Amino acid sequence: MENIVYSSPRKTMRIEEGYSSVRGKKLRNFRILKNDAVVILPFLDEDTIIMERQFRFAVKRKILELPAGSIEKNESRENAVKRELAEEVGYYPRKLKLMFKTWNNPAIMDYVEYHYLAYNLVKKKGSPDETELITPVKIKFDEAVSRAYTGGIMDTKSMLSLLFYLQRYRRKDK
Repeated sequence: MENIVYSSPRKTMRIEEGYSSVRGKKLRNFRILKNDAVVILPFLDEDTIIMERQFRFAVKRKILELPAGSIEKNESRENAVKRELAEEVGYYPRKLKLMFKTWNNPAIMDYVEYHYLAYNLVKKKGSPDETELITPVKIKFDEAVSRAYTGGIMDTKSMLSLLFYLQRYRRKDK
């Protein structure tokens, strides 16, 4: 396979084109090679989280999503969480907890997303990448979950973190 047809400017994503064999047939295929990423569910207090509104080129609109980003070469996941949270929404977490990890779309992508909880946030000056236009949004956790159910949040990574947290940590068995 191994024919790179695209590489992003910071080399965090590449598209590889080639061939695979399925039932003896040689099939042309591609895959997206991407640095692993972190997704952060940051709590300002017990009931309030911070999300971000960001323009996303693929869907041509601003969307509400959780802070997230690629893990840079030789960077720990925890440092990536701290860096992304500070850059994108202007907070630094004093406490982190890994909730789970997932493959985003293993049919065409190779990377793992690590979903973290962030607590005890300290205000910092945000500094998004030059390619990002981000507005931090404080929102009640229950309102964010409601938006995930009604289509106000359609970003998969955000929906997954919100609903996983709801099920695992917030739901009270009756």
